Amino acid sequence: MRTDPDGESVATDGDLAGPGAPADPPEAPEPVRAGVAATGGPAARAARAPHERRWRRAVRRRREALRQNPRRNHLYRVLVGVLGSVVVVVGLVLVPLPGPGWLVVFLGLALLGSEFSSARRLNAYGQRQLHRWVAWLERRSWRTRAALGGATGAVVLAAVWGWFAWQGVPSWSPEVVTAQLQRVPGLG
Repeated sequence: MRTDPDGESVATDGDLAGPGAPADPPEAPEPVRAGVAATGGPAARAARAPHERRWRRAVRRRREALRQNPRRNHLYRVLVGVLGSVVVVVGLVLVPLPGPGWLVVFLGLALLGSEFSSARRLNAYGQRQLHRWVAWLERRSWRTRAALGGATGAVVLAAVWGWFAWQGVPSWSPEVVTAQLQRVPGLG
């Protein structure tokens, strides 16, 4: 007897032949190529915990039940659209600031992509461009990378300075910080 992927027992040829028959030879392990487990190949699917598969099946069943009711389906899609759009906009606001701006944008696109194929395609395109940018940057000398990092830092500082010049120094900032910011030209 062996167990199939769904957990059910299945009789093998050796079980059908009788007690004196030779048992089935053990299955040869599947060769694992570099990167297959990390990219979701057969080895990764086999290594996933059963509870993760149950969780995904439960989510899939719940989504299919929502699709059966047109009103709930429409409401769900509107909520996903609004929530995903808010996450993307927040991410775009965070892009020029220090922090995970692009990560938040890609998370918002992934959320939108769960229901909208155009967002899924846009997310895939953005990820491809990001990988191309990283590959291009890795081929550059350390001086070029340092110059790009310095230019990015200068843009961030200019954005923060512009915000403070426009809105003023926040009242919630500590006095020590406020005193130092008052000395910056254009903010005092």
